[in-house]
Amino acid sequence: MEAVQTTEIRWWKASRPAGMAEFGETVRLSIDGVEVEAPAGASVLNAATAAGLYIPALCAHPDLPPAGQRGAGDGGCNLCMVEIGGVDGLAKACSTTVSAGMVVSTQSSAIQQSRQASLAKILGPHPHVCLTCPQRDGCSRSQCSYGNPPETRCCTIFSSCELRKVSDYIGIPNSTPPYKPVQLPVIKNEPFFDRDYNLCIDCRRCLVACNDVRGVGCLEVKEVETPQGKRTYVGTIAPTLIESGCTFCQACVTVCPTGALMDRTLDPAKREESMVPCKSACPAGIDVPRYVQLAAEGKYGEAIAVVREKLPFPGILGRACFAMCESACRRKDLDDPLSIRNLKRIAADNDTGIWREHAKKLPATGKKAAVVGAGPAGLTVAYYLAKQGHAVTIFDAQPAAGGMARYGIPSYRVPAEVIDDEVAEVAALGVQFQYGARIENVDTLFGDGFGAVFVGIGCQGGDTLGIPGDDLPGVIDSPTYLQAVTMDLVNTPDGIQTGKKVAVIGGGNVATDNARSSRRFGADVDMVYRRTREEMPARLEEFEGCVEEGVNIRYLLAPKKIEAGDNGSRLQITYARMSLGEPDASGRRRPVETGEEVTEGVDLVISAVGQYPKRYEGFGVETDRKGRITVREDSMLTSRPGVYAGGDCVMGPSTLIESVAQGRVAASAMDKALGGDGDISEVLLRDGWETSPYIGRKEGFNKTRKFHPIMLAPEARSGWDEVELGFDDATARAEAARCFKCNLAPKIADAVLPPESSLTFDAAAIAAVPTEAGVFQLLDADKNVMMIKGVENLRDGLTEQLERGSEATNFVFEEAAMYTSRESQMIQAYLQQYGKMPGGGSDELDDLF
Repeated sequence: MEAVQTTEIRWWKASRPAGMAEFGETVRLSIDGVEVEAPAGASVLNAATAAGLYIPALCAHPDLPPAGQRGAGDGGCNLCMVEIGGVDGLAKACSTTVSAGMVVSTQSSAIQQSRQASLAKILGPHPHVCLTCPQRDGCSRSQCSYGNPPETRCCTIFSSCELRKVSDYIGIPNSTPPYKPVQLPVIKNEPFFDRDYNLCIDCRRCLVACNDVRGVGCLEVKEVETPQGKRTYVGTIAPTLIESGCTFCQACVTVCPTGALMDRTLDPAKREESMVPCKSACPAGIDVPRYVQLAAEGKYGEAIAVVREKLPFPGILGRACFAMCESACRRKDLDDPLSIRNLKRIAADNDTGIWREHAKKLPATGKKAAVVGAGPAGLTVAYYLAKQGHAVTIFDAQPAAGGMARYGIPSYRVPAEVIDDEVAEVAALGVQFQYGARIENVDTLFGDGFGAVFVGIGCQGGDTLGIPGDDLPGVIDSPTYLQAVTMDLVNTPDGIQTGKKVAVIGGGNVATDNARSSRRFGADVDMVYRRTREEMPARLEEFEGCVEEGVNIRYLLAPKKIEAGDNGSRLQITYARMSLGEPDASGRRRPVETGEEVTEGVDLVISAVGQYPKRYEGFGVETDRKGRITVREDSMLTSRPGVYAGGDCVMGPSTLIESVAQGRVAASAMDKALGGDGDISEVLLRDGWETSPYIGRKEGFNKTRKFHPIMLAPEARSGWDEVELGFDDATARAEAARCFKCNLAPKIADAVLPPESSLTFDAAAIAAVPTEAGVFQLLDADKNVMMIKGVENLRDGLTEQLERGSEATNFVFEEAAMYTSRESQMIQAYLQQYGKMPGGGSDELDDLF
């Protein structure tokens, strides 16, 4: 019978006989009458799988040696038994190597009897009552119609369980003894992994994955006496995972064929993304684990080459990125997330330039592109379009490039010279800059021969406070103030005057920038927030910076009105005292006035409560009610042909890395529009470095807390010197070495599963379907379920889908008189396994389930 086909033949190196360094010459053999080629040293099981022929096995795995090579002797699951021509008895396909002229049979009555007998031995000490239950599909396993005790039922992964699928394929014999609970440990109060040793079938995959492949060595075989005799299972060498030295690499969970080991943090609908969340959380798609692990080896040049494959500005982002990767880092669920941003920074600061060797620069195309706005999004677009060979000109109203990175982030966070250096890399590609050039109409750009235009003008407008007096002199918005700070226009004769007392209204990261900047001008600063610290959106390091630098943070106050001041103060501000009520739409508790007010003198009020993009009718593009330009997410194309947009003018106030990500999308689409292929990808590190699958035992690894970067002492922060100084080499390596190496888990091959037969989705096959009630499933070319539908007439229902032009290639069906109930059961089973509706589902079904 055919096995589940894979896209490429994969020879299981782990299955080579002990002492055999490499596979030998190709040999020919016959399996079930099919002529097969395989390299000498490959197992019969591997040769069959590569040829699309299925042989059941539970202890075998593509990345693990056969049971006989890993200390099981004659043990193992014994499900892969086959007959070899000229050899008496049965042989294990997993540990029998191929030879020229070998004739193999995988199906016979003797083989079937042997497999069923072995399966009965496996299932006897394992909960299995659900496997033969007529109502098993769609059942939650939390309640049982037949009154079976919970400890005898199968676990929550029933629909995807490898043991269940193999049992269905072989057939459970009547001789299978009933399961009798023995109350082995069930542990669900430790980090990440739930362990239920009652579900262990002692296949020892996890043992070999942990002890041999990863070299961590925190598992061992346990043996206990039960009323049914000796019971063996694999458990930790110490009472807890931490004490056992677990590195939480996920290898054991990934290879487990049952629910004995499960990672409760994984999202079944986004399995790989949740396995390596740091990478999936990065808007630009940087290979975070790879550069972190290179940094752990002190290979900073190589690390920055990996970063630069997706990010042109590692120096800026190494200082000012909001680091979604850190928020997603799996290590946070153990103790502290890795300081990924600071590792990017030390790599950028120690860039050896090896990335330049393979940097792309295509020949000139003769096509021109214009970029309006030299912020992170615009610079990204220009960078990649220039690499694609196009002539790019950036127009910006300011005297220097950088956008909000320069004019919205104080230099104590991102020094100007860092921005200058990375803008110079853009200029080195031939990009032309026209400063002091405010573009408010793109017609002139098209008239000048530009074939595509990108608008990246940011969020230049600051929201007012919306209270009486918010238009008085001495009341300004955040973008205006921070721009004045970076342009040395504060406390100058014609600039903004801080006076002695500054009130910054707001509790976000922008508010902290305003407050800390104002302290550097010698003012006393209140940062006023209408909720409490618990609800404050400012990042911890920014909040701590305020505290260390003497900002007075005041909670549960909201401005009511601003008036002209007296007694030496320029202004007088009245605050309403607040208390917290019920949560609002943001999930934070809504501030409610208490009726009490307080009035104080102040010299400057800075509104840091929001920003908005300014509208320019001359762009001729659609915007939403907040003034944000409307674009297609897949191309950043606006409503006007040839005009693209990205960054804050599309998203509203956002992050630098999100702007870079949108710039990459726009650059690819604009390249296509200009005649290119849209491929802006680069491979800048080509030395073949990959994460080693061998981790080794690291005493204290899972107890090592986060290392903190070097900080400028608070008393030395009166000027604009950079406050966060990053890591030294030793600390950077130590911090990077805390990485779980989560990226290894998705590289573990999937176990080979039994085939699931299906019919070709065409008129001939449908004509043979009965006209009874039932449920059908439509499958795509990769056998993914596109639809599950119960119908009164199976043939008519399938015909209707065929006539509608469904993109399905195959289908399966089953008769069911109660077809609506059966449809519900099957959809629930699918949801349980994949965490989403088949084919993306429908609003109606999403609401239902």
